[in-house]
Amino acid sequence: MPRRPQNIHKAYHAHVYFDAATVPRARALVAEAGGLFRVQVGRVHETEVGPHPRWSCQLAFSAAEFDKVIPWLDAHRDGLDVFVHGLTGDDLADHTTHAYWLGNEWPLKLEMFTRGAAT
Repeated sequence: MPRRPQNIHKAYHAHVYFDAATVPRARALVAEAGGLFRVQVGRVHETEVGPHPRWSCQLAFSAAEFDKVIPWLDAHRDGLDVFVHGLTGDDLADHTTHAYWLGNEWPLKLEMFTRGAAT
């Protein structure tokens, strides 16, 4: 079972995943979130971007908004899967250790992240 989001970080990204059949649903969801909450709505990518194995749109928000945004997203995602992660400055950890899901979990393309050399 996917890990549910926890409010333990200072800031978050929520990536709404969709496909060609669900683009209108995703666009409506992120637009509504942008109107209701203090979130930064990113571009709606109708292609895979970065480590994301699906088309996606990013919502960026602070811990202060988390307890409003996450339950709302979960209640209104209408079958869309949402990848949520904390922002700590460590991209690999943010997409693994600090990764949470609303809906189904998708395998991310983590090979793009590399750990820095040990100090």
